[in-house]
Amino acid sequence: MSKNISIQVSLNKYTPESIRYAAHSLGGAAYALLKPLPGGRVLVELTPKSGAGAGLARRFRAELEDEKLRERVASENRELREFMLLKALTWRPRPQEKDDAGLTPQQEKELNDLIAQIETEIKAEATGAPSADPLGITSTWEDKYDNKKRAPKKR
Repeated sequence: MSKNISIQVSLNKYTPESIRYAAHSLGGAAYALLKPLPGGRVLVELTPKSGAGAGLARRFRAELEDEKLRERVASENRELREFMLLKALTWRPRPQEKDDAGLTPQQEKELNDLIAQIETEIKAEATGAPSADPLGITSTWEDKYDNKKRAPKKR
């Protein structure tokens, strides 16, 4: 059977919560029993489980220091966590603002003129009005060459 490990921890240096959390972190390797002692101390008795490796006391001391650091960081960030939680609970979507492209009046006028020009071109194409195409670029191959009479082939 394994031997119990007893460690005395000062409450002046560590809080009871950090001692409890450090002991709980070793739950997979040992059973922990915490007993208050007179003079502001706590006795931590660790009973190793079967298959637990050596160095439980060292692991407990390391976890105790880690818990002390976690506790300090949590206390320093308490206001930030409370603020973030309050923001999350009281979140409301912003009202939609009018989408402003940020154009100057001159640029808006030019843009409106271009839109009007494009609309007139689209209307002209829809009505079938001939467009200016002096080179015949928009005509198809059949329109250019198929209508012409072909010369008979010479043999």
